[in-house]
Amino acid sequence: MTRRPVRYDANLPKNLTYRKSRKTYYWRNPLTGKEFTLGLISRRDAISQAIEANHYIEQNYSPIQLLDKLKGTNEYTLSSWLDRYDVIFKRRELAENTYKVRKGQIATIEEKMGHLTLSKITTRHIADFLETWVVQDKKTMAATMRSVLSDVFREAIVEGHLAANPVTPTRAAKPVVKRERLELEQYIAIRKAAAAQPAWFGLAMDLALVTGQRREDIADLRFEHVQDGRLLINQGKTDYMLSIPLDLELKAIGLTLGAVIECCRVASNTDFLVSSGIRKNSSDGSLHPDSLTKKFVAARKYTGINFEESPPTFHEIRSLAGRLYEKEKGKEFARKLLGHKSEKMTNKYLDTRGKEYVML
Repeated sequence: MTRRPVRYDANLPKNLTYRKSRKTYYWRNPLTGKEFTLGLISRRDAISQAIEANHYIEQNYSPIQLLDKLKGTNEYTLSSWLDRYDVIFKRRELAENTYKVRKGQIATIEEKMGHLTLSKITTRHIADFLETWVVQDKKTMAATMRSVLSDVFREAIVEGHLAANPVTPTRAAKPVVKRERLELEQYIAIRKAAAAQPAWFGLAMDLALVTGQRREDIADLRFEHVQDGRLLINQGKTDYMLSIPLDLELKAIGLTLGAVIECCRVASNTDFLVSSGIRKNSSDGSLHPDSLTKKFVAARKYTGINFEESPPTFHEIRSLAGRLYEKEKGKEFARKLLGHKSEKMTNKYLDTRGKEYVML
């Protein structure tokens, strides 16, 4: 026996459906076909929201007429331009991870605004898009997306699609730095707590401090990178190439790079300086950078030190290294070690974020 077709409620606005089995209203985006659940709300609220959504779509979408297609005058959407922008962005030959992050950001923009006609996008559209993060107190994300949008429309201007950038008049959200800086005394306490964990993790902390490198680069270091009394590093994020002498010493904690590497030779039985050995999910013994973060959190909690809302992560060892080397060898040395092209970025890492005494 065939199943009876579900009756459509003709009294509901277009694109709105009520499913009795789930007792929930659904609204379908007519442009993408994607459905959104409205949750367990009243019929009146569901109708009100659907009418508002339908009105928004009608106000911002211009269907392409058949005659326009024949004439070749159909309007160029943001989605079409983003395909072109992807080609332009690839030509910049940035690091693979940078492209991966940008692709995710572009996917978000396309999902929310891709249906809009490029030439009809206004500052109001941009402001509404950014507001979704501001109201969630995600100001860093709002600032990042504003920067991405600005670049997207700047390239559109270069290729003659626009005369002005609709992003420029919008207010840039000022990110509030919440993550607490890691101090040397705290590092020492966490390093002692790391003794209760596998040896490779404590060595990873030492490597991060004496070299000032990112966790991804620490996890990728191999013994073959040690050549002619130097450690050769090719930073994954920026493709910055760095050669560090093995006799480099961080006097504040009495660490030398060569000594740390020798300890790694004893602890590791793979090609990697930091490794937990060959296992099922790692046939070559390599570590995922998240393993460093998780172990650091465990060691940090073990110390019992009371931090503020956003305690420091493994990444903060990099900032600590920069600040310690700045005191011992100067800002220019710290800049080169961290791999920053601009002094502005170096200053960001060297900033103590208010954790210092006022000297009288």
